[in-house]
Amino acid sequence: MAKTSSESTVAEAVERLKSFVEEKEDMSVEFSEPVTAEAVANLEKKYKLQLPPSYVHFIRTHGTFKVLYGGQELIGMEEPGFLRAAAPDPSDAVDGDDSDVADAINEALFFQRKDDDAVENFWCFNPRDRTPEGELGVVAYNHDETFGLPPLLGTKHANHFRDFSTHIVTVIDDFIETYANE
Repeated sequence: MAKTSSESTVAEAVERLKSFVEEKEDMSVEFSEPVTAEAVANLEKKYKLQLPPSYVHFIRTHGTFKVLYGGQELIGMEEPGFLRAAAPDPSDAVDGDDSDVADAINEALFFQRKDDDAVENFWCFNPRDRTPEGELGVVAYNHDETFGLPPLLGTKHANHFRDFSTHIVTVIDDFIETYANE
């Protein structure tokens, strides 16, 4: 089966990341084993929802990854079995006392840590923000900001990407740019 343009773009970004890290002293990237179709089906049953196709393709092709520098994790993806482990307390959210907001936070799937100095910084999928193709909107959560789910897909927001593929390519390219001169 031929790769889609998006899948090729992601594969190229993964290769850029591997090449970049290989050239940096005291930096490494670790990938887990790719996730099986059976494991994906079990995850979808566990979370009671269909995972976004671009994310599924990534974890089935590449697994999850983390980048270490001097032994500290700079960025990393959560193991798929722990996608709900990082949800912030609803009281930290905009309108967190609203039961609908609290429910939305508890439904979010926190799939990737943003940095090493504040493990409370994550990116998450918003299961209420799904395209007809099954993609889920990606939302940033930063520990020093009040968490809130942004307007749904199709609106512009600095930390809101259309799908996982767009998100992960941006994260990799931003990471390389940030650490290029260190």
